[in-house]
Amino acid sequence: MSKDNNQTFEVRLLSAVRKTLISVAKDTMTKPGLRHPLSTDTQKMITDCLDIVISRQTAIEKESGTHTKMKPVYTDEQTVQSFSIDDLKKTLN
Repeated sequence: MSKDNNQTFEVRLLSAVRKTLISVAKDTMTKPGLRHPLSTDTQKMITDCLDIVISRQTAIEKESGTHTKMKPVYTDEQTVQSFSIDDLKKTLN
């Protein structure tokens, strides 16, 4: 296999593992106050695996030049915009 094929395979593998781990977390989510079906150690292992997968995906993106520093934006998050006082004064004059 060539380097491109290996990298493509690795990207697909990492994506599949990430999606599977996230699905397991979603499918086993319980309401507050109820006992979680997965042990605390298993939950920690899932978190650790996701961290490793995402770190490798980021490294591959940086190597290929496709990495962006974009973060997800949630609809319930308030965004804060900043501006300088000088810019405000310019718009008022």
